[in-house]
Amino acid sequence: MKKTLIALAAVAAVGASYAQVSITGGVSVASQKSLDGKSKGLAFTDNTLYVGVTEDLGGGMKLSAAMVIENDTPRGTYWDRGDQSISLATPAYVLTFANTRSGGNQGAALVAPANLNDDQWASAVITREAIDVAVVTVPLSSAFSASYKYVEGKDATASGAAGLAAGYSGSHAAGTVTHVVGGKYSANGLTVVGQYNSTSFGDGLNAVLTAAGISRSTSTDLSVVYNAGVATIGFGYDSPRRGKADSDAAATLLGVSVPFGAATVGLNWGKRDAASFMQVAAQYDLSKRTNVNLSLGNDTQSGTSGTNDQYRLSLNHSF
Repeated sequence: MKKTLIALAAVAAVGASYAQVSITGGVSVASQKSLDGKSKGLAFTDNTLYVGVTEDLGGGMKLSAAMVIENDTPRGTYWDRGDQSISLATPAYVLTFANTRSGGNQGAALVAPANLNDDQWASAVITREAIDVAVVTVPLSSAFSASYKYVEGKDATASGAAGLAAGYSGSHAAGTVTHVVGGKYSANGLTVVGQYNSTSFGDGLNAVLTAAGISRSTSTDLSVVYNAGVATIGFGYDSPRRGKADSDAAATLLGVSVPFGAATVGLNWGKRDAASFMQVAAQYDLSKRTNVNLSLGNDTQSGTSGTNDQYRLSLNHSF
């Protein structure tokens, strides 16, 4: 054991001369009820490790890499790799490659500190899928930047094109390539991000969508977040989705967060046609890294599904 520790220390010492490595994470325990009522009672939740590395390459360039490792709540389950990225920052641009999930801009407006078993991504208002993405971000000034993203949908599954079309989220799926052009403004507490998305469907999925009379392949999304000090307010818009019928409606998202000393209260709300969700949250910070959170939520999947509710009272610590 002693030899192993010495060897690890030597490796760490060599690595430290080339790059800075950080390991952070979080652990939570909660009493909760999910929307379907199947997950109820005490549970360890949101147990996560974040591993990051940065290296100064000189000449104003820096390399950064990160990996997220997540653990599901049932005892005996294993750790899964979550988001993973590597980026090269230069004085003129930032180039990033990542395996992540879509929907980051749509969700940015939901600023309340909600912590629930089934979050907004479980709703029928906004959804997300696993993606591989390459991003070039160019700063135009201290406040403005422009970006281009090349996005590939998740790996194909055995369900085939018909199955994918039936469950297609309007975000990204196997056999899709999406080009995203975006712009960002961030200054004086205001952050505005807008994106234009254009998707090319693979032959199998395209044939199924075409047979169903579905031709929409472009969409736009927008998020506006303003921190006024006394409150943070968010607004989000997601247009009718790519690969969905002409009757598909746009989504509207709202969020508000208000601090009261060590406490923060807030509300998140979203709606698309008959689908909607609401989250009410109150959080009290015991320290900079430890808090107690009480969140309540409800969700309506469609006009005929009825409304389900959920709650979670959690103790959360980050390190």
